[in-house]
Amino acid sequence: MGIMEAIKKGFGVATRNFGLVLILIGFNLIANLISIPLARTAATAATPPATVPPVAPGAIAFSIVFILVSIFFQGGSLGLIRDAVKQGSMKLASIFSYGLKYYLRLLFLGILIVLVIAIAGIVAALLVAATAPLNNMAVTVIASIVAIIIGALAFYVILLLMLSPYALVCDEIGVIAAMKKSINTARRAIGKLILLLIVVILISLGIGFVVGLLTGALTVAMPAGAGAIVIAIVNSIFNGYLGIVMMAVFMAFYLSLVGAEKPAEKTF
Repeated sequence: MGIMEAIKKGFGVATRNFGLVLILIGFNLIANLISIPLARTAATAATPPATVPPVAPGAIAFSIVFILVSIFFQGGSLGLIRDAVKQGSMKLASIFSYGLKYYLRLLFLGILIVLVIAIAGIVAALLVAATAPLNNMAVTVIASIVAIIIGALAFYVILLLMLSPYALVCDEIGVIAAMKKSINTARRAIGKLILLLIVVILISLGIGFVVGLLTGALTVAMPAGAGAIVIAIVNSIFNGYLGIVMMAVFMAFYLSLVGAEKPAEKTF
């Protein structure tokens, strides 16, 4: 499957299955509306005289809950999108069973990927920190280069693991098996994967820029509270729709790589 074909597939899945999009919009909207008073309180507490924001524990708890619930919707959405790409249709009510079915595996997968990023970051930071006190320019430059190489290798590993959630859901396998499948699959098409990622990011940035300009023009004369609500609504719609588009794009791309996508019906 070509890059543009996968992107077209992603937009098609999102447009034809707007019920799923509405569910994600609703989830994002609830989270965004809850975050408004938390952000406002934190901003107020940060003004002089500076104090420790009393909202910090609540904000941390909210962030944790949001991430945990997001994983549930991720699993449900991935299961439905797999059905849409492979079979041409989805049963919206299955989002709950799929969310529960894949929850723990997606949670552990996310933890492992975060650990990869954290370990690479810590090693690179320790390397630079350990050599900085030596006041040796050559050693500092070498340490910086090595740190950059470590970062590049970590980025490459993350690229290879990008297809792990899709392998986990499509192939009904465990976390480690999904990571191995993703590495083997992505390695064979790393150039196309990088190109697809770049195009998807550019599309998101382009749409986001236009939406941001229109939203800014709409809210510039509004009271702060009303403007924040409008921005929350627009962001929820933007993230909900594009979230499904992106998952469908990479789902179609993955299935095409492993040869499991339903052949397109012939038209005469």
